[in-house]
Amino acid sequence: MQFVLNRSLFSNEMDLREQFVREIFETYLKNVISKTIPTAIRNALKESNICQRQEFVSIKEASKKYDVSTRTLYNYHKRGYITLRSTEGKTFVSVIELEDHIKNHPIPRNPW
Repeated sequence: MQFVLNRSLFSNEMDLREQFVREIFETYLKNVISKTIPTAIRNALKESNICQRQEFVSIKEASKKYDVSTRTLYNYHKRGYITLRSTEGKTFVSVIELEDHIKNHPIPRNPW
């Protein structure tokens, strides 16, 4: 009888420990998830172009503003780095995509 009683106490003690650990783990996960997921989503939306409005400028303006030849801009488009749109005989460049590409892949310049 003594052995059975001790075993049931041991079992209850283990159940309480498991329950305690489970509750701590659940609380920790709820806190981590509730704080990190909204931050991760917010950062992803900032970095993506989904929510940003596309701005287009003429290819000549982009060439002057970013000190890049028009041939380079056409090559960027051919390789899929930027979007070009044409209307009424004019070609326009996506400013957001061009700035992003130049920021991530700077053009080497001669220092002199």
